[in-house]
Amino acid sequence: MSKNSISFALKTFVTYCLLIACALTACSKYGLSSDPAFRLDFSVDTVRFDTVFTTYGSATHRLMVYNPNKQAVRTRITFPKSVPTAFRLNVDGKPLAEACEVEIAGRDSMFVFVEVTVNPQNSELPVWILDSVLFETNTNLQRVYLEAYGQDVWLYRNATIQGGTWQGAKPYLIEGLLVIDTLQTLHISEGVRIFLRQGANICIKGSLIAEGSAEQPIVFSGSRLESDYRYVPGQWGSLRFATAGRDNLLRHVEIRDGTNGLLFGSPDAENMPFIRLDAVSIHDMSYSGLMAFAADMEATNVLVANCNYYTVGLFCGGTAQFTHCTLANGYSSGIRRRGMSVLTVDTEYQGQTNAIPAVAGFYNSIIYGTMNEELSFGKDADCSFNYCLLKTALNASHSGFANVLTNKAPLFLSPEKENFRLDSLSPACNAGNPNFAATTPTDMDGNSRTADEAPDLGAWERGYK
Repeated sequence: MSKNSISFALKTFVTYCLLIACALTACSKYGLSSDPAFRLDFSVDTVRFDTVFTTYGSATHRLMVYNPNKQAVRTRITFPKSVPTAFRLNVDGKPLAEACEVEIAGRDSMFVFVEVTVNPQNSELPVWILDSVLFETNTNLQRVYLEAYGQDVWLYRNATIQGGTWQGAKPYLIEGLLVIDTLQTLHISEGVRIFLRQGANICIKGSLIAEGSAEQPIVFSGSRLESDYRYVPGQWGSLRFATAGRDNLLRHVEIRDGTNGLLFGSPDAENMPFIRLDAVSIHDMSYSGLMAFAADMEATNVLVANCNYYTVGLFCGGTAQFTHCTLANGYSSGIRRRGMSVLTVDTEYQGQTNAIPAVAGFYNSIIYGTMNEELSFGKDADCSFNYCLLKTALNASHSGFANVLTNKAPLFLSPEKENFRLDSLSPACNAGNPNFAATTPTDMDGNSRTADEAPDLGAWERGYK
């Protein structure tokens, strides 16, 4: 062995000895404490869960536990209740089945992960679930509370139903595919909430009559109730009407956070279905808001907003009439795909066509978005716009336009929070035709359109909440 090699080995040995000596010195100075005055700090004093559906586990919440002291401490973690708890803890990477002791180094921290599963409560209303986790550090007791609301649901998993009536405060939870059978009608009463899990779809082969109210709308949404998921598209599939029925009605209904809000009709249908939409809002969809195929439609006080691809698409013919509607797209939740206008009307769809004329009329409405051109028409589409505010490269003297405002920002109050009511300076204020408003005398919230000099454009009358 060379002298250089011997010298290097000796230096390495000495370095290791010094490091060990330093570590031993540090341990003696900042070792494990038994001081009862030492306390832990926590990221929150209460771990709160949004409403959790019974039998389904929650999302995982994180609790940070801090040791602010120079010396290490050992803490004993327990559930103080003797009865089984709905909550589950994972401490330092291990499930907490019973009491455990964990050492936290000085000026260090650890993660505690918390989940909850609530048993059925036999109640229509949410039930408060409360527990706590106890930290005993050197005889010092500290408590962190655990809080959740458990909600019983009517569960449908890959089911076909023969119509009926849904009502009451107890929500409906859909997994997989729910089918309303042919020639059957499902009635949904005001205030009913329908939650759809990831990938869930509703297919209406019969008819759907959903009648909510301004005070108690019917809501179709994803099943994740945490606030972080409030405006997240793509949480469920579609509400699809694969039907030739002509008695479909949606009134005071909100559809949000899915893939396709409302799909109606079929490109190759021989009989044309009909749907009436009144005070319906469809928003935050990862593909489309409202798409109709070879169908007749009447829409009043309708909002369709913030969809990644089609906002409103009317294809393969049919008659559509939109009065006091707001069709808008900023798609704040993601990157809006280029080239798809807020409104598309065409006798074709992906190369498929039929002989049914496409006729669409828009009255006292707003069609606006982030692109230069938000209107797209097929060559055989017959579209007219009367007293509307439009985002378009077409001249206001276009043959299908009558008394329209073009390329004037509507000044919505908070479109990023789905509030498409009008600011007091909006050019859409008092810009409507009273004759059209007479057919829809109240707005989306039930407020009068005839109380001032002229109606506003869009689904809301300014001056209310």
